[in-house]
Amino acid sequence: MKKLESLEQANEITAVRLSEKRQIAKVGDLFRYSPQAGIYGWGRLIKRGGFFRMGFDLNLVYIYDAWGETKPSPELLTPRNLLIGPIIVNNLGWSRGYWQIVEREPPLSEDILKRHIFISFGGRGPKDFIYVDEAGDKVYWPSVIKDPLSQSGIANFNLVDWTVRGILTERGILKDPA
Repeated sequence: MKKLESLEQANEITAVRLSEKRQIAKVGDLFRYSPQAGIYGWGRLIKRGGFFRMGFDLNLVYIYDAWGETKPSPELLTPRNLLIGPIIVNNLGWSRGYWQIVEREPPLSEDILKRHIFISFGGRGPKDFIYVDEAGDKVYWPSVIKDPLSQSGIANFNLVDWTVRGILTERGILKDPA
């Protein structure tokens, strides 16, 4: 994946706005997003809560490895088909129209991982990290488990877009902007 070179680059919005209408997401909402015109990915709001003891509500979303303008088949919308690890985001994807709610239905138990684990970096290099749960508590996570992980903390639609664009560029679906 391409390395961020500046704060300006990190703040640049490359996602496609799909709706001019502000939307308020609810748990279970299936949404689509577009990293480039004509390419649609899919995600779901899995849980809302006070993650990492932040004291305010955020959203845990799944971003699936599922593509197309219309809703993918159910087998593509499962935790076994995540493009990136479960990620904690604010509401900006929906409120700014970059994430378009397509369907509202509560998630089934088989639609949700048994636990969500995140990487918390300590700041002293790439080997300085621990695994934490949704509350931010340190947990044991054996390296043999290959579930996708995301970094602890608050993200938004732009970080998801940046990450997805990097994956699609590596796959040869998008051209490298460099």
